[in-house]
Amino acid sequence: MSSLEGLYKLTSELIKIKSITPVQGEGLKEASSFIKEWLKDKGFDAEVKEFYVGFPVVVASNKKEPLKVMLNGHFDVVPVGDLNKWSDDPFSGKVFDDKIFGRGATDMKGGLAVQMMVFTELADKVDYGLMLVAVPDEEIGGEKGSKIIAEQYRPEVVLVAEPSTSTSMNVAEKGLFQVKLTAKGKSAHGSLPSLGENAVMKIVDDLKSLSRITETKISVPKEMEEVIKDTLEMINSPDVLRISFNPGVIRGGSKINMVPDYCEVEVDMRLPPGITTKEAEKVLKSLVKNSFYEFIDLSEPNYTSPKEKYVILLENTIFKVLNVKPKKYMTTGATDGRYFRLKGIPTIIYGPGELGVAHSYNEYISFKELKNSYEVYKEYLLTLNHK
Repeated sequence: MSSLEGLYKLTSELIKIKSITPVQGEGLKEASSFIKEWLKDKGFDAEVKEFYVGFPVVVASNKKEPLKVMLNGHFDVVPVGDLNKWSDDPFSGKVFDDKIFGRGATDMKGGLAVQMMVFTELADKVDYGLMLVAVPDEEIGGEKGSKIIAEQYRPEVVLVAEPSTSTSMNVAEKGLFQVKLTAKGKSAHGSLPSLGENAVMKIVDDLKSLSRITETKISVPKEMEEVIKDTLEMINSPDVLRISFNPGVIRGGSKINMVPDYCEVEVDMRLPPGITTKEAEKVLKSLVKNSFYEFIDLSEPNYTSPKEKYVILLENTIFKVLNVKPKKYMTTGATDGRYFRLKGIPTIIYGPGELGVAHSYNEYISFKELKNSYEVYKEYLLTLNHK
C-alpha cells in the first residue's frame, strides 16, 4: 500500500469512529485508543493523558531536543443533526468519486490523518524535536486539551491541521466576546401591562443599543494589512473588520397573558485585531443600560506575524510543492490555535479541507486536498532539518 493509499484509508477509519462532542457514548475513548494503537503499529509509543476524566489526549514524540515543531489536531466532531438529510451513514467513511464522506471528514479527521502519517514517516528522520498531539474537545472550546497542552510545552512553532485548504494558511483569528444579558421586571396581567415592568422589552431596548457595537472604530495592526486583504478576498463580508453582533439565544416570559418579569439573551460577538476584550467591555458598558451582563466566553484577538520565519517558510513550501502563492488569512471563528498564540508561540493553521463543508450535511474531504497537504507537510518538516 502506498503512503497516499494509507492516508486515505486512515482518514476513512478515523471518520468511522463516533467521537462526538458534547460527549455521546465512548467515542472519544475509542478514538484515542485507535490513534495510540495505530502509532504503536508504526513503532511509536504514544501516551494517553486525561487532564479531565473522559477527555483523553494522545501525545507522541520522537524525544529529540529541542522541541521545535508540535503537530496539533482534534479528533472530536460535532453532532450529525438530522439523519434524514444525510445521503448515507454519517460515520460510513465511504469513498466515492475521489472523496471520503462522513462527519468530521474536513473538520478535521482528514487533517489529523495527514499529521499522523507525516509524524510516523519523518519523526526518526528529522534532527529536531517533533511532537504529535491529538486532542478531544476542540469543538467545545478546547479547555480540556489544547489549553493545558499550551501550558505544558513550549515548541518553536505549532501547526494545527484545521481545514484552511491546502493553498491557504490561517495566521490569525478574531477574539471571542460572548455575553449573557439578564433583565428583571415586574409581573402583571397581560391585559394591563402598564401595571408591570416588561423584562423582554428591556432586553429588546438593550439589544438595539448594543447592535451599535459594530460601529466601534478599530485600527488593525499595520503588519496585518496583507492578511486582511487576503481575508476579504476569501470572505466578502463587512464582519471581517468590525465587531460582529449576533444575538443567538433568548429566553423570557412564561405565558402570553403575563407581563414577563425575567428575560435573558446570549450574544455572540467577535473582535478583530486592534481591540482588546477590556476595551470592548468599556463599549459594552456604555451601550447596555437596562440589563446586567456576564461573560460566557472571552479570548483576545490573536495572530502570528506574516513576517514570522515559520510563516514565510510555509509560504515558500506551498509555492514549491503546489506552484501556488498561498493566501494568508484571518478566520472569524475560534480554533485551538489561540491557546498557543496567547502564550507567544508562533502558530499556523494549515490543513486539508473544503471551506464551507465543515459541519455540513454530507461532509467530505477530497483525495486532492489530502494529497496536497500531506506533500506540503512532508516538505516543510524536512526543510526544517539543520535550521
